[in-house]
Amino acid sequence: MFKKNINYNARKTHRYLGVIIGIQFLFWTLGGLYFSWNNMDDVHGETLLKHDEYSVKNFDFSLIQQGIDSLKIVKGLDSIRSINFIEILDKPTAQVRYFYDGHLQIQLINSETGKLRSELTGQECIEIAEKQLLKPIPIIKAVLLKKHTAGDHHEYRGKLLPAYAFTLDHPTKTTIYVSTELGEITSVRNNNWRRFDFLWMLHTMDYSTRDHITNWVLRIFSVFGLVTVLSGFYLFYLSSPFMRKFRKK
Repeated sequence: MFKKNINYNARKTHRYLGVIIGIQFLFWTLGGLYFSWNNMDDVHGETLLKHDEYSVKNFDFSLIQQGIDSLKIVKGLDSIRSINFIEILDKPTAQVRYFYDGHLQIQLINSETGKLRSELTGQECIEIAEKQLLKPIPIIKAVLLKKHTAGDHHEYRGKLLPAYAFTLDHPTKTTIYVSTELGEITSVRNNNWRRFDFLWMLHTMDYSTRDHITNWVLRIFSVFGLVTVLSGFYLFYLSSPFMRKFRKK
């Protein structure tokens, strides 16, 4: 009777765990197949963009220092985190990340004149997006995303705002995001990325930010999955003819 109860309870536990965890196992499998069979360059929209690397040749760092001194007076500056050299519409520019009053901020400085550069206009952002395209593709929609307008579920979540979103007339429904403060493309989103993002959400079971893989829902389902597998092994041990012979010996 005791052995019969063990068999019955093991089968019942395995059956219900299979129902609970089975759907999530399906999501994990589908996600794994999609991730492994996909071209990540296409997911990130890299196949539509040029990949020219900008290299600094001749520049006068005293001009950058002049811009930093102006920044101290105009806006205030506590410390500098980094200085990155980029090219904005054929103009060499220093991208300065700095702290002021405990907040990380960004300032562009013209490397040729040492003057502070204002945030990019919408037209300048359009020109940057069009210049970076591998082949000319018409822009059919332009939207300015202001600060605090892209929530956790937005495809541009976690990125610097304000930024312009330019939707291309392309079968992949690609949108290029250009930061007005950074003066460069910060993200490229297309249908392939959106499918990837949805499956990644199901994979990590983080339904808000997508990237928090230590959430409790995933931890609990991982434990359920382990128990389901172990209960399956135990059922094999109980029902296998070979194991019965082995136990009798």
